Amino acid sequence: MPSFNRIAVYGHRGWASSAIVDALIASGAPLKVLYRHDSDVSRLPDDLPKVAVDLDDEEALIGALEDVDILISLVGHEGVIKQYNFIRAIPKTNVKLFVPSDLGYRVDEEMATIPVLKAKAEVEKASKDAGIPTTVVLPGNLAESTFDSLLLGIDVGGNRIVYTGDSEHQKMNICTRKYIAAAYAAIFTKTPISQLQNRSIGLSEFIVTGSDVAAALERKHGTPPQIFRASVERVTKEIEARLQKDDVSAISLAYRLPWATGKHLELVGTDVWDVAGYQKTTLDKVVVEGDLEPFKAFPPQFAALMETTFF
Repeated sequence: MPSFNRIAVYGHRGWASSAIVDALIASGAPLKVLYRHDSDVSRLPDDLPKVAVDLDDEEALIGALEDVDILISLVGHEGVIKQYNFIRAIPKTNVKLFVPSDLGYRVDEEMATIPVLKAKAEVEKASKDAGIPTTVVLPGNLAESTFDSLLLGIDVGGNRIVYTGDSEHQKMNICTRKYIAAAYAAIFTKTPISQLQNRSIGLSEFIVTGSDVAAALERKHGTPPQIFRASVERVTKEIEARLQKDDVSAISLAYRLPWATGKHLELVGTDVWDVAGYQKTTLDKVVVEGDLEPFKAFPPQFAALMETTFF
């Protein structure tokens, strides 16, 4: 029976990260939560080890990583560059594996036009360049953001879909938050670290084409969805124009390109981890039956900008 790995997590409050932390707690693995001094930890169990740490204080960070085998970072977009503090500290500790924040897929040249996505890829490269065993988890698109927001050009409630490029026929890899959380627990709690180092681990709960989604929308509403079509060229120009205006909807359009060009599964990769014994959901359960957790609420301004991506 393999023993548990000792895990530290930084970033416990996010929409996806909170579920991952809960799954790690439930696993029984030795877990320590690192957090900013002003971060609320009241929802975490009283007996769970917690260490308030300033990531800019290298000595304190090294101390917080004592007796840790795996460091998992679950920071949001605003915290991506803070991960360089981990890269500087880890070589002075006994940490055997660093898992930087990702929860997406490989960033190709087109996606790298989005600053935060480029920054994530650069953190991973910097960690490997520093000689740190580094592993990322790539679940593709979140089911909740795909079907409970307009991020990917799918409006379940309004019975609309945008076909970008060839997304009508190309495949998109999707995972729910619950599946991702179960995967983190399955992957990192007991697997020998030597088997995890320097991997890009894909996750896959279900795979759909745009036409699959349109058919599910029709089954839900009893009438075909309204279909919009946008070429890759037009979307690429829109991304450039919106980036110049600091329009955050550019990231929504960028997320559609791997699906549009048939690269989505390639960017998740072939090293796919299947969570043993997990009952995966399906497109019909999510779209037709509405069996899906709500996605986090977007600020009204961002939600309004999402509407402008239906063209």
